[in-house]
Amino acid sequence: MKKVLSIGEATLDSFIFLDEANVHCTLDKSKCEFCINYASKTMATDCKFTVGGNAANAAVGFRRLGIESQLYSMRGDDWIGKQIQEVLNKEGVDSKYIDVEPGQTSFATALIFQGERNLVIYHVPREYHLPKFEPVDWVYLTSMGRAFTHAYDTAVKFVKEHDIKMTFNPGTYQLKAGVKALKPILEVTEVLILNTEEARQLTELSAKADFRELSESLYDLGPKIVVITDGPNGAYSFDGKQLLFCNIFPGEVIERTGAGDSFGTGLSAALLQGKDLAEAMRWGMAESSNVVKKIGPQEGLVTHEQLLEYLDLNHKIQPTIIK
Repeated sequence: MKKVLSIGEATLDSFIFLDEANVHCTLDKSKCEFCINYASKTMATDCKFTVGGNAANAAVGFRRLGIESQLYSMRGDDWIGKQIQEVLNKEGVDSKYIDVEPGQTSFATALIFQGERNLVIYHVPREYHLPKFEPVDWVYLTSMGRAFTHAYDTAVKFVKEHDIKMTFNPGTYQLKAGVKALKPILEVTEVLILNTEEARQLTELSAKADFRELSESLYDLGPKIVVITDGPNGAYSFDGKQLLFCNIFPGEVIERTGAGDSFGTGLSAALLQGKDLAEAMRWGMAESSNVVKKIGPQEGLVTHEQLLEYLDLNHKIQPTIIK
């Protein structure tokens, strides 16, 4: 059985559904603001709590696909941390590398309105000290708190030492650190996954830059494959030769939290099992299209058998080459 190590945050996520809010967009709808009345009481229509965090989502996603899955993260010894541990144990994720400290666990709150969500995230300040990992077949490196530098340096040494392929999906603090700080990680990255906004932020290209320009600029930073997800508009991938586009699979959308994580998990799992990039994109779409049908980032994650059925159901949707 193949083995994947996910490195990053595990959180408890709360989802609050609103039907009283406003969205104000610029004329071309490239930038929108989510608005609720200031200093007022806003009634929710529903609320749900789930385990989340990019790395935990990936770890659960890999395990459901039948891949041996390990997770490095840090949590507190509070009730949130214990809830996270219970879910990981139930899912069969190997959590021997999870570091438990006294105090709080990181958490996030998602405000859901008209199928989209605004996230409020609290990363508990941590000093990450990665242990000595056993060799694995793939590493999935993703969002961590502000003090991520030492942990990322350790992860880079690990993948170099054992010649391991790595998916890199940076979080808010990593993107704010900029290209100079991320260059050593990007140079050992097999697959870089960003959404459109993140791609523009990291490249500092203008809003007029198309997906080819964004992809080529990111590719020049070192990753072997660049993937840019564009929400309900589909996703792009670039391997230095071809720019591919894959449309989303049709279906109901409840809310989109975890869509990017599940896409990255499916795509990485496919590459790990020897699929080509075009098929890997379809695996990513199969995962993300199911996740958005449920509340939270993990409930909709599928098994390997379910994924194959969904791929067959949507066999007409194939990636196309963008000239």
